[in-house]
Amino acid sequence: MRIAVTAPPWISIPPKGYGGIERVVTNLVDGLVKKGHTVDLYATGDSITLAHLKFYYPSALGNHINIKLNPYYILDHIYKFYSQAKGKYDVIHDNASEISLYFADIAETPCVYTLHGAYNSNVKDLFEQYGTVQSIRNTLLSFHDKPFVSISNKQRESLPELNYVATIYNSIIISEFDFNETGGNEMVWIGRINYTKGVDLGIKVAETIKKKFVISSYIDSGDIPYYQKEIEPHFIQGFLSHIEEAKDIKIKSQFLGNGKLFLFPIRWDEPFGIVMIEAMATGTPVVAFARGSTPEVIKDGETGFLVNFSDTEKRGNFIIKKTGIEGLCEAVNQIYSLPDKQYKQMRKNCREHVKNNFTVEKMVDQYEEVYKKLI
Repeated sequence: MRIAVTAPPWISIPPKGYGGIERVVTNLVDGLVKKGHTVDLYATGDSITLAHLKFYYPSALGNHINIKLNPYYILDHIYKFYSQAKGKYDVIHDNASEISLYFADIAETPCVYTLHGAYNSNVKDLFEQYGTVQSIRNTLLSFHDKPFVSISNKQRESLPELNYVATIYNSIIISEFDFNETGGNEMVWIGRINYTKGVDLGIKVAETIKKKFVISSYIDSGDIPYYQKEIEPHFIQGFLSHIEEAKDIKIKSQFLGNGKLFLFPIRWDEPFGIVMIEAMATGTPVVAFARGSTPEVIKDGETGFLVNFSDTEKRGNFIIKKTGIEGLCEAVNQIYSLPDKQYKQMRKNCREHVKNNFTVEKMVDQYEEVYKKLI
């Protein structure tokens, strides 16, 4: 097949650190090429790929709020591609932006759109004050009959009216993550520090049960006030420590693998947190609030523990019956108290679970089937 795959212009392919969408696009495109397809990747000029690289911007624009708030950056990026795509491809797979929907008909080619965001009307994000989420919802609903791929079944609930053709989970190259049979003795966390990720809730757990909590983070300029108010003051307590963002995959693998557990206290319905499967690939079990896709990714009691967010917001009858911070504390203590043999088995379960469900090979095969159906 002749396939075009688009990516946003904020971060290059592959990402040099933070960049979930970009990591998925990297793995997908290279996987499609290895299967013999002719693939054009539309990204930025500083990207590295096995596909044929096409671009408008010679280098990534930067993953910063002040850049993303200028609509002309993303418009120029998208229009440049679609205005030149007519008749060149069997299928176009768009990961760039919901704005692409306005240009799709120019290409006169079957297009499929992977939804990478959360579209709940009450979701909080960097652009909340601008009504961005509601505007995106309206756009998606205007083009509801276009083919969409969801990255979790939970993601669909916010916009059930869309024409979903598949749910395809994000994935990793499992060989990039070394399995650590024993782990370490600290709770770990990695990602972008902001309110929705709930790092401050993780700190409360650490201070309550008096366990070390090590975070590796990327901080967007729009999240600095949250960091300064909710995170920074806690370093003096001695339970929180911070290392710089783990940009290299091997460094990330080592960091995650050395954890006793990965704490994922999210406040929002995150459609798919790749870091969960990255942690489990190294053998590190995940303790998470049962929000977003976590019940689809974590096997309760086998690869970690799920905890209901509150008494009024319950997703299931999990092993841990307490909710909120109390529930997280109980789950964490449960992992720390596991006999060595049981804990090592849990780590093995984690690796096998990722190997069976979240590999690049599986993701590529599923997208390939979607393309064939559209054609």
